Amino acid sequence: MKCASIITAVTAVLSIALVVPVHAEEKLGQGAGLIRVVGEGQVLRSPDLAVVRLTVLRQAGEASQAVSASTDGTRKVIAALVSAGIGRDDMQSVDFQISPRFDFTPKPDGTLPSSTIVGYDARNTLLVRVHKVSEVGDVLDVALKNGVNEGGSVDFIVDDVAGAVDEARKIAVAAAAKSAGSIAQASNLKLGPIVAIEDQPAATVFPYASTEARLRSASLDGGVPVVSGKNVVTARVAVSYLVAR
Repeated sequence: MKCASIITAVTAVLSIALVVPVHAEEKLGQGAGLIRVVGEGQVLRSPDLAVVRLTVLRQAGEASQAVSASTDGTRKVIAALVSAGIGRDDMQSVDFQISPRFDFTPKPDGTLPSSTIVGYDARNTLLVRVHKVSEVGDVLDVALKNGVNEGGSVDFIVDDVAGAVDEARKIAVAAAAKSAGSIAQASNLKLGPIVAIEDQPAATVFPYASTEARLRSASLDGGVPVVSGKNVVTARVAVSYLVAR
């Protein structure tokens, strides 16, 4: 869902270019100058996709037992998520770990622990894509009740990032033009044509911290409380104009 709220920002510098097109070099040779401005555009968007990481951790005395328990638990979670409306194409195994557990308890006589292996941990992590952001809390609740006992991180994503960036880029170009005109007027210069445009990297950022929904905070009478907030999609362009007195 698009949000009408739009934020614009712009920074500008006045400089003489070292490398410019041939026709611009000719103009510079005739006494023209160059203004280079950086315009930034930001668009607020409500996220329409949530990515959840869910881990099934099981412990046992033998590695094979821990893996077997984790495997059974993961199958139960997958079946529960499918029943809750999550498609199998929206689930992906992203991590599997087996690690020993050691006993570091000091001995009664004060000697150092022997680092004896007392068991094994087996972790199986699923990446789950939730297309209805409003249902993230319910998905977490289902996962918790069916054996997930670790993880629970949630990332909120704008699915059509390219479209949002295009909208932000238009704002950035307009902001650069406004800034260039203001600089030219303040400097008693006539603003000429654009001679170069550079699309600068600008990461998509989140105005609010990405929600970290921890499973242990789940309420017993409803889903895990999750707030998606809004994402800020940013575009930045550097535009060079010829100027003359």
